[in-house]
Parts: sequence; structure tokens; C-alpha cells
Amino acid sequence: MGHRFAALLVAFCFAFSLAPAQGQTSALGLNAPRLYEKGMNALIGVGVSQNDLDAIDYFRRSADLGYPPAQVVLGYFYDTGFRVTQNSTEAADWYKKAAKLDDRLAEWLLGRLYFTGNGIPRDLSAAETWLQKAADQNDPFGEYLLGMAKLERNDYPKAAELFRKAAVQGLPQAQQQLGELYKQGRGVNADKFEAYVWLLLSFEAGNQTVANELQELEAALGTNKVEQAKTKARDLQQTVTRAVVAHGCSGWPGEFSPVPVPPPPDIQNFCR
Repeated sequence: MGHRFAALLVAFCFAFSLAPAQGQTSALGLNAPRLYEKGMNALIGVGVSQNDLDAIDYFRRSADLGYPPAQVVLGYFYDTGFRVTQNSTEAADWYKKAAKLDDRLAEWLLGRLYFTGNGIPRDLSAAETWLQKAADQNDPFGEYLLGMAKLERNDYPKAAELFRKAAVQGLPQAQQQLGELYKQGRGVNADKFEAYVWLLLSFEAGNQTVANELQELEAALGTNKVEQAKTKARDLQQTVTRAVVAHGCSGWPGEFSPVPVPPPPDIQNFCR
């Protein structure tokens, strides 16, 4: 009986000694989102409430606790050189931490880095791996950039499929690429009518680079077909305009560049 009591006492003391450490770990985990919010408040504050050094410190502490949104913000800082010295390797490391936790924003931003090779060795296969993960979550930027990678592989059918998915989510650069594939008959049957529709949608979204192609197609299609195409494009605008489908993930400089610029921290949460 005495031996049994002693064993129970030892087990109880061992469990009790673990309890503070376990509680501390739990508390730290719960603090990660709070640290992130403090970082955002310090970043976007006004006057004395705005403090970049505090913001970076809060984000780093949150990121070190494994919080993906904070890891992506740090990746953005190093990717763009915002408030820190630009370092693409450091950016890729932070993006990868969040991407491994299935953060779709981190996935396409990491894929973008590998696709461009800006500051790190260009790796099309690695880019496709991470962009595919974002595309699997129906992310339009992941779909579009993966489509661009497929163009380099001359996989036109897959590129057309991906561009269409991004185009219906309002990316004018994807609408342009889809329109050009219809115009060229690559990956899809050649169709000047469909080409005109998608290029017109891209133009109406602000992409002025397609103006000459639209004029060429207008001459080839004729007045009646052009009017029909304009009607179809106008109807599609109700469902494929970026402002309608983006749910807040829109409106930053470089969003519609051929290689989209990463969204800033105040927009990032809308992009998940």
C-alpha cells in the first residue's frame, strides 16, 4: 500500500511540474494573433501611435510563434524592402513558413518569387509547386501565375484553363492572356469573337495595352459581331469585375501588373 501511494505521489508531482510550462505555451500561442494586431495598429497608426520599429517587433514575435499572417507580413517587408533592407532570401524563408501551413497568400507569393527569380535562383518547378497549392484554393493570382508558368512549358491547354479561372475572378492580365490564346488558337479553338470579349473586358478594367488588338479584331469581325461581343462583355462585367468578386483583395499599386506586386499588409487579410 505504501509503495502504491509513493508511486501516485511521484506521478502527481511530475504532472504538476509540467502544468506551468504547458500553460505558458498555450498562453503564448493565444498571444500570437494579439501580437499581430498590435503590429498592425503600430503600422497604420497616426502620429505618435504610428511606430514602424514597434510594428516590426510585434510581427516578428507573432511570426516566431508560428502565426501565418505575421509571417507573410514579414515576408512582404523583406520582399519589397518596406521598412527593412530588401532581402529576397529572407522573404522566401518567411513565405515558406506560412505556405507550409497552407496559407494561400503565402503560397502564391512564394511561387511568385521562384517564378521571377528576383533575388533568388529562378526555379520554375518550385514556382509551379507553390502556385498550384494556391490555385487549388481558387486563388486568382496563383491561377494566373501558374498559367504563365504553363505558357513557358508550352502547355497551352492548361494555361488557357488557368487563365479562364483567374479571368472570371476579374484579373485583367488573365483576361488578356485568355483573349490572346483565343486569338492565336493556342490551347483553345481559334475564336476571334471570344478573343474580343475577353480583351475588351481587360481593356475596360484599365488594361490599355490591348487597344491595338481590339482594333484589329473589330476590323476582322465586322460591325454586327462587334456589337454582339460588346453586349456579351457588358453582361459578363456584372460577374467578373474585380471590385465585385475580390471581397476587399484589390486596390493596391501593381495589382494588375504582368507579374502582380504583393498586396500590402492592410489588404492581406482580405486575400485569404
